[in-house]
Amino acid sequence: DKRMTGLMFRDKMDENQGMLFLFQIEEQQAFWMKNTILPLDIIFVNAKSEVVSIQKNAEPYSEKSLPSFKPAQYVVEVNAGYTDKYGIKPGTIIVWTKD
Repeated sequence: DKRMTGLMFRDKMDENQGMLFLFQIEEQQAFWMKNTILPLDIIFVNAKSEVVSIQKNAEPYSEKSLPSFKPAQYVVEVNAGYTDKYGIKPGTIIVWTKD
C-alpha cells in the first residue's frame, strides 16, 4: 500500500527531496498520478544505476499510465523540472548515497 500511495496527497516537497521506489526485479515499470497533487518528473533507472527513461512534468491527478519503456529496477520521483535543471537524461548514471 505504501508503494502504491507514493507521493499521493502531498501538497509540497522540497527541491532536495523525492521518493525512491525499489523493485525486486528489473522489468518495465509504469506509474500514474492518481491523487498526486504535485507535478513530478519520474525517473526510471535500471539495475546498473543508469537512467533509462524519464516521464517529465507528469500531470497531477492523471490516471494515464506513464511507462518506463525499458526495464527498470528503481524509480525516483522528484519535483517537475528537476531533471532539466540538473541535466539528468537517459544514460545518466545515478550514484546512490546514504545521508
